[in-house]
Amino acid sequence: MPRRKKQIIPIKDLAISSEIIKELEQHPELADYDMDTLQITILKKHKPQIQNLDKVISNLKHYWAINEKHISIINGEVVIFKTDIIKMMKISRPTLDKWIKDGNITPQYSTFFKKHIFPPKLILEQLEAYKEENK
Repeated sequence: MPRRKKQIIPIKDLAISSEIIKELEQHPELADYDMDTLQITILKKHKPQIQNLDKVISNLKHYWAINEKHISIINGEVVIFKTDIIKMMKISRPTLDKWIKDGNITPQYSTFFKKHIFPPKLILEQLEAYKEENK
């Protein structure tokens, strides 16, 4: 992943610089520091990218095509839990958790099981939509 762009702003360029310097001068551990060199560093935000997306989509399609008849459907819901979808896509649990947190994948909540399920068709649609958005 490329390094994020960094902006450095000298405190003296800000309208509230005198208040910031007064506040910092009250800290005894900063007595030997030159407050004229004070600056703020800001890192640019970056949108996380899913790596090897084509491989993940391929793995999911392949697994689904071979094992569709062995996957349970209860109350009209395809019963695929987190551990199952991880195996299907050949990714790690932290990777799936990060994709969920970033909003790239949204599981469905099963009222029958009282937990999230991962219908492969829905997950595949979400991954393909993500791929289209990030071309």
